[in-house]
Amino acid sequence: WMDYFETRSPDRFALYLSRMGRYEEFIRGKLRERGMPEDLIYLALIESGFSPVARSHASAVGLWQFIAETGRRYGLEITGYVDERRDPIKATDAALDYLSDLYRRFGSWYLAAAAYNTGENRVERLLRRYAGGARGDDDLFWKISDYLPRETRNYVPKLVAAAILAKYPERYGFVGIEPETPDAFDIVTVPDATDLEVIAEAANVETSVIERLNPHFFRGVTPPGRKVAVRVPAGRGEAFVVAYAKIP
Repeated sequence: WMDYFETRSPDRFALYLSRMGRYEEFIRGKLRERGMPEDLIYLALIESGFSPVARSHASAVGLWQFIAETGRRYGLEITGYVDERRDPIKATDAALDYLSDLYRRFGSWYLAAAAYNTGENRVERLLRRYAGGARGDDDLFWKISDYLPRETRNYVPKLVAAAILAKYPERYGFVGIEPETPDAFDIVTVPDATDLEVIAEAANVETSVIERLNPHFFRGVTPPGRKVAVRVPAGRGEAFVVAYAKIP
């Protein structure tokens, strides 16, 4: 996988490293708060390339590639107007909750990562069948890897390869990477069914800026029937409130 990223997909991997700058401080901070390995940030790299709007062939969505059932299980709203799998902040909290639960179940971050990809019940069955139900050791991943689906068999090696390259990019030819700037925002409240174009107008920014800060409002409008919090660029919150109040 190191060879793959270096020689077969270097432009794409460089893009992922650039995008990581937008989320790295936030995600690493969350991992530190929970006492989790910071290398788990690279799970988002291999899952989505740090794209909050990524969608897989299996309809997994967002930075952490949740399917709908798992997203809802971990508290993410997924409706016709809101998909919080696309919200980097809420999806990160949900993903770390899920990974923590998997680690408590299997006692190994390699097994937790494998279960994140293929489902905890499959990993549980394989451990019972081929490892006597053992857990708590990263080596167990290699013991059951031949019996995992191909994607999952490659998942942990891919994760480790991404971590090595991302930590030492220049050593492996990834030079001149310009990390994206983290988002800074104020939070404002708007009434129901508010168009993102209207929010952008009141914030005096392009609609694309509001869409970038709020990718979970995927229909270009906030949901009907309730007030919601919306992110606007940092420093625009107070001016937004004044300008929005003047809109007929």
